[in-house]
Amino acid sequence: ADTLEDAVAARTAELEQANADLREEAAERAVAEEKLRQIQKMEAVGQLTGGIAHDFNNMLAVVVGGLDLARRKVASSPDEAGRHIDNALEGANRAAALTRRLLAFARAEPLLPEGTDPVALIHGMHDLMERTIGERIAVSVIAPDDIWPVWVDPHQLENAVLNLAVNARDAMDGAGALTIDVRNTMLAEHEIGEAAAGEYIRIAVSDTGTGMAPEVVERAFEPFFTTKPLGKGTGLGLSQIFGFARQSGGDVAIDSTPGEGATVALYLPRFAGDATSRDRAADAFARLPEAGEGEALIILIVEDDERVRRATVGAVEELGHVAIACASGEAAEEALAARDDIGLLLTDVMMHGMTGPELVERIAPRYPDLAIIFVTGYVGEAGDAERFAGREVLRKPFTITALEAAIVAARAKAASGSPPEAAAEAAE
Repeated sequence: ADTLEDAVAARTAELEQANADLREEAAERAVAEEKLRQIQKMEAVGQLTGGIAHDFNNMLAVVVGGLDLARRKVASSPDEAGRHIDNALEGANRAAALTRRLLAFARAEPLLPEGTDPVALIHGMHDLMERTIGERIAVSVIAPDDIWPVWVDPHQLENAVLNLAVNARDAMDGAGALTIDVRNTMLAEHEIGEAAAGEYIRIAVSDTGTGMAPEVVERAFEPFFTTKPLGKGTGLGLSQIFGFARQSGGDVAIDSTPGEGATVALYLPRFAGDATSRDRAADAFARLPEAGEGEALIILIVEDDERVRRATVGAVEELGHVAIACASGEAAEEALAARDDIGLLLTDVMMHGMTGPELVERIAPRYPDLAIIFVTGYVGEAGDAERFAGREVLRKPFTITALEAAIVAARAKAASGSPPEAAAEAAE
């Protein structure tokens, strides 16, 4: 009996030691995995930082060099100075576009969603698509008549589809067939990435190009990862699309075989309301009186950065309007109370003290006919995108032409009389 008990005790001790060893090994493995994740994270940050620095330095070189040359030539050769200024503007616009792509990749770019007919949007891109991808690529759109509307930022959806078309063009070396297939679909939980179970619209862009190897597909959404030659791509196109899809409540998937082309499919959640917001704005725009010579709006500018405020005042006055400038939301409330001829409010989103959305929430009930433009160059606090959904938004940096278009659009929205809250409620 003692021998049996000794054997059991010895075996028990062995099992306990084995369990202890397993626990220690599991703990060591967890520590090692965490260290590996940190290393991978730092490598990704290093790759991201290096890519950003390289691209921004190139763009800043164009801006600084162009402005320096323009300053030297402005007196002796105005035409040449103008060309240098145009080059500088192009460099600045490219830098702004890169910033938007980075924000989209980080899922931090404020989206301005509205009920959107995806098929109408894609058909409306026909001319733009043809100019972008060239005549040697045959484009076909496949879509039944009963496609559901989606609740997305239409401009970002256009960018996503155009990016996919450009990638397809490059994969086909400028010649081939590109198909955009739009259909309603049901997804199970996590059937596609992190998408929840439910009803989705699938927008798939397929090409007849070279396709992608599995290791390329695996890395396709990484920032700055690209198979294109140096200088031919930033590697942000697919990562931007990935960020847009996730931020819109959907996801994206790639299906590709080397030598047989590729299909990139966007999955966007169904919108329960009607895709009518753009139609209302278009009708209102048609009813606007044409501006006559000398007609000017009184525009209230709210911006806490003095340099940006001065530049915005100059742009507004260049368009022939009268500018009233304030440095805070509180000062803007006082200005609105002091006079009744202000026709448009142009407010920054992120300011010290009262934010732009907070200002609009306070004054909108008192001034229902006031046209409103939000100006943003910052990601913004959580929920800000929802708070200014339905209002016109102008992204920094902006040109005078973009400001002029935003003023017209804001007046159209104010004239339509449809409260922004109505569209937001339909999305819930």
